[in-house]
Formats: sequence, C-alpha cells, structure tokens
Amino acid sequence: MFVLLAAAAVGWLVRGRFGGALVLVLIACLIVASFPQLSADLVGDRGLAVGVLRGAEVVCLGVAVHAAARRVHRPTTDPLKPDINGKAIQVVAVLGLCAIGAELLAAYDDSTGDAAALAFALVFFAGLYGAPALLARELVRRRGWGWPSLLLLFAALGTAQACLIDQSMFAVDYQGYEGWKFFREQTLIPALGISASNAYSFVFGHVIYSFAAPIALAEAWAPQRAREPWLSPTGIVAAALAYLGTAAVILADPESHTGSPMQLAVSSGVVVAVVAAALLVGRARATATKAGGPPVWAVLLITLVVALAPDLADTTSWRGLAVGVVASGALGVAILVAARMWGWSPRHSAAAGLGFLLARGLMAFTYFPLIGNVEPFAKYAHNTAMLIVVLIAGAVALRQGPGVLAFQAHTG
Repeated sequence: MFVLLAAAAVGWLVRGRFGGALVLVLIACLIVASFPQLSADLVGDRGLAVGVLRGAEVVCLGVAVHAAARRVHRPTTDPLKPDINGKAIQVVAVLGLCAIGAELLAAYDDSTGDAAALAFALVFFAGLYGAPALLARELVRRRGWGWPSLLLLFAALGTAQACLIDQSMFAVDYQGYEGWKFFREQTLIPALGISASNAYSFVFGHVIYSFAAPIALAEAWAPQRAREPWLSPTGIVAAALAYLGTAAVILADPESHTGSPMQLAVSSGVVVAVVAAALLVGRARATATKAGGPPVWAVLLITLVVALAPDLADTTSWRGLAVGVVASGALGVAILVAARMWGWSPRHSAAAGLGFLLARGLMAFTYFPLIGNVEPFAKYAHNTAMLIVVLIAGAVALRQGPGVLAFQAHTG
C-alpha cells in the first residue's frame, strides 16, 4: 500500500513521460517484492477476506499500470521533434529488457522468485548485457549502418560473453547446474572441446535474447527515433564502465577460467573477425528502408513458431540442433526477402523480437530452476511477472501511433 502511495506521489510530482516511467518502476518493484507474501493468509478463517483484498489490490495495480503507461506513451506535439526524456526512457528500457531477456525471463537459477536477488540481478545484468547493447547500437546508428552490422556486433558480444568472459562454452560442469555435463556431451565436438548445442544456444541466444530483441522493442516505442543515437558522451562513458565493471566481476570468479590458452586465442580471433565483418557490411550502405511491409501480426506468429521449434525438438540433441539452425536460418532469409520486396519497419523488427522473447517466457513455465530449491508458487509467479513485462513492452512497441506515421512519412 505504501509503495502504491509513493507511486501516486511520484506521478503527481514528476510530470510527463519520465514520471510515468518512474511509476512503472515502483509498481514493478512492488510486484517482485510481493512474490513471497502472495500466498500468505489465503487459508484458514481469514482466507476469503484476504483473497478479496488481494483481488482489489490487483485491480488497483492494473489501473495504475494503465495510467502510467498512457503517460509514458503520450505523443509529443511534433513526433519528429527531439525528445530527450523519451530517449532516456528507451535507454532505461533497453537496460531492463536486456537483463530480463538474457537471464530473468528464462528463470533457470535459484534467484527465481527472490525479490532481493532479482533486484540485484536486474541491475547487474543491465550492466553486463544492456550496456554493451547500447554501445553497439550507438556505433551503428552514428555511422548510419543497419541491422546486419548491428547483429554482427551482437554476435561478437555474444561470443565474447560465452567464450572470453564467463567461458561457459568450455565448462564441463558450470556453476553446479543440474544436467549440464550430460546435455553437453550429447553434441560434444571433442576436437574443439565444446558442445555444438551450447555454441548455438549461447551465441545465438545472446544475439537475440540479450541484445537484439530488447533493442528492437525499445526502438519501436518511438520509431521516428529508431535511426538516431541515444547516448551523450557521458552516457557512452557510463555504459562502457558498467560493461567493463560487470565483466570484471564475472572474470574474477574462478569458475570462469575454464578455457585453455588455445581456445581463448581462437575465440578472440573469432570476435575480431566478426567485428571486422560488421564494419565491412556497414560500409556497404544498403538502400533506405521502404514503408509498408508484411502484416506485423504475421511476423510475430511466424517468429514465435520458429523460436519454439528448437525447444520442442530438443536442441540438446543433434536432431534438435539441426531443427534450430535450419529454422533460424530460414527465418533470417525470409526477413531479408520480405524487407526487400515489401519493406520493413521498426514495428516489424519489434514483432520478430517479441516472438522470440515470448517463446523463451512460455518455455520457462515447463521446467524448474536448474540449481537451488524454489517453491512452485514463487517460480510460477516469477514466470508470470516476467512474461507480463515482455507483453507490456511488446504491446507498446507494436502500437500504431503518431511515431509510426512519422517514420512512414520520413521513409516514404
């Protein structure tokens, strides 16, 4: 109740979109902090009364979220006019969504449903994933490059994360996660000392869930700014320091030193080669994006099916891995063809990103954390809350508003 009152006070004192964003943050904190207490007192003589009260609280939260979201996405008088507050909101959104997409949405460890651990994880992973995502985007947008270069930079970051920072790619038994060694051996390539399934899941997973999908959603919140830089010089320095600091914390963990000198050297070479490819692709300027494109809902549904296919086929096996690689490759080709034939917009990119994030969030309901003991209620409440955050971010991104019309007028 006190958090709701604080949110109401913030909404009254801090006007505009920034105030609405602060209200959403406070409400999110309230929801996360309430996980352990949600089932308390629902049995016994007071069960019915407490259940009714909790229902009323949920309704109040829904009204507060709706009001704050409307304020955040209230259009400016001129959609093409620079909006510093709007950019700040998008930056914060990327930081949060990268942390959620990379780690919290999957709900695979013992922080699941733990309010204090989740709060720390949100901040830490925002630095580890959100900060480099913003830096890569900043380089691409300042140079006038497009998504191909951005995806290659994300691939370099994903390779660096899995092979050079946490070095999970080379770990035989990482952090005590249940089943790690068994599943690794199903697609082990002895000559390289890595699992093919892990290579696909880690690198491709980082590209999509840790970086690309969150960026796509945040850009679609204000498509008229999708090609603009977001960070000031101070912001660039802060993002770089956050990334280096969190990466250093991971490297300080002895369990992050599993790669051999040769594996680390080869991985470093791969990262450099992928960055070089991003620079070369960026210099070969593509034609401007055309307005129009396939139906956004079709992009969302197709991407959701493609994202679910590898999990349903079991990517820990060679057959499932083949399904994942073929399905992802086919989707990439289909997007390139659709963009050239009918056009592509930030909303289409957001729909594709949302499809992947929804698939990860839905699959998280099908398993329990791989380490620690998490109560079922806390686990499913966590899954639900993370999925709701993704759905809200996706709904805002896919909303047809003045910014979309401004983008179409600018590109058409």
